[in-house]
Amino acid sequence: MKKYTFLPLCFAVISMLCYGCSSDSDSDIVIDENENQDDLEDTTDSETYFLIADQQNNEAHLINYDGDELFNWEFGRSLGNDINLLSDGSMVVCLKATNASITYGGYGGIFRKINADQTIDWEVSYSTDDYTAHHDVEYLSNGNIIFPVWSELSQAEASEKGFAANYNLNPESIIEMNPITEEIVWEWHSMDHIIQDYDNTKANYGVVSENPNKIDVNYNYQTRSDGDIMHINGLTLDEENDLLYLTVNNYSEIWVIDHSTTTNESSTNTGGNYGLGGDLVYRFGNPETYDNIGESTLSNVHYPNLLDTGNMLAYANDVFNNQSQVVEYELNPPYELIAGQNNEPTVVWSFTNSDLYSSGLSSAVRMDNGNTLIAEGRDGTLWEVNSQGEIEWLYKTNYATIWRSYVFYAEDPAVVALGL
Repeated sequence: MKKYTFLPLCFAVISMLCYGCSSDSDSDIVIDENENQDDLEDTTDSETYFLIADQQNNEAHLINYDGDELFNWEFGRSLGNDINLLSDGSMVVCLKATNASITYGGYGGIFRKINADQTIDWEVSYSTDDYTAHHDVEYLSNGNIIFPVWSELSQAEASEKGFAANYNLNPESIIEMNPITEEIVWEWHSMDHIIQDYDNTKANYGVVSENPNKIDVNYNYQTRSDGDIMHINGLTLDEENDLLYLTVNNYSEIWVIDHSTTTNESSTNTGGNYGLGGDLVYRFGNPETYDNIGESTLSNVHYPNLLDTGNMLAYANDVFNNQSQVVEYELNPPYELIAGQNNEPTVVWSFTNSDLYSSGLSSAVRMDNGNTLIAEGRDGTLWEVNSQGEIEWLYKTNYATIWRSYVFYAEDPAVVALGL
C-alpha cells in the first residue's frame, strides 16, 4: 500500500497513474497538477483506524492511515458483502451460500458471528430454492439480526400482482431473526404494499401519484431484463424511533418503514406507530418513482447511514453520469407523505469530484473530527474530505473492490477487545 496524500506532487501523480492501470478499476484517480498540496491539512494520526470489507480477497482488514494492517479476518468462503465489528471485538459477517438459487450481485445467504479470538460463535443460513438473503445485515441491541431477502415469484404469480413484464419476479422482503434460536421474530414483504396502473382487473390497480405510500411494481420494468427490480442493498434500523431505512438501488431512493408493527400488521396498511402498517411512511431521493414533484438527488444508491445528529449520509453512485456524489439529508421524523407535494428532505451537505465514481458498492461515514470518510467501492480508494469539500486524504488501497469502510478509534471497546 502507498499513502498518496501529503507526498511531493510528482511522486503522488506517478503513483496514482500506476495504480490506475488495474483492469478491475472503474475509474482512475489523478491529482490535479494545479492543486496546491500546501492547502491540504495533514490529518495523519495513530489513533484512527479503518475497517474495510475486501470483496476481492474475501477478507476484512483494519488498517491505519499508513496502510499498515493491524488486524485481519479471513472468512474461508466468499464474502456476501457486509461486516459488523461489535463492541466486544466480535464480527457479524455476510457470506455466500453454496446452495443459493438467487445469485444477483450482492447475494449472501449465510450469517456468521466470529469472536475476537477468531472462533465461530454462531452461524445461520437463510437461503433455499425460494429465497436468498443478500447484501447487508444489522446486529440489533436485542441480539437479533435484520437483513434483506430476495424471493422468487413465477411469471404467472407476478402477473396476478399486475406486474407488466414477462419474466419471473424477485421482490424484496426484510427478515428479523434471533440467530440463536433461528426464530423469525418480524418480517416485511414489499409485495404486500404495491400499486400498479397496468392491469385494471387486479385489486391493487390504482393511480400511482395518489398513493405515495405504495410501491409501483412497474416503475422500471421496461429498463430491466431480470426480476431484480428493486435491489435493496443496505438497511439501517433507528431503534429509538423504530424506523427502518432501506437503500433501494434500482428505484434510486430510500424507503422508510415502520418497524413498530407486528408481523401481521406489517402485511397490511394499518397498525404501528404511524397507523400505516407496512406501507412506506416516507421515501426520498427520486420522487419520479411515485409520479411526484421534487428534485431527484439519487441515481443508484448505497448505504443509508443514519448519523447521531439524525441526518443521513448516502452514496449516490451515478448522479452526474459516471460521477458519484455523497449526500447528507436533514431528516425530521415523524414523517408524512402527501400526494402532489414536494416530500423531499433538505440536502444540507454534499461532495462530488470528477474523479469520484463507483457504479456500485461504496459508503460514506462521518468521522469524529467532522470530516467524511468515503469508500469508492469499485476503485478501492478511500477519501477523507472536510465540511468545505476539501480533500484531506486520498488513499488507493490494494483492494480492487470495497463493500464499505467504517471508522474506529484506538479507545473504541471493539479495538481494545482485539488487543490492539
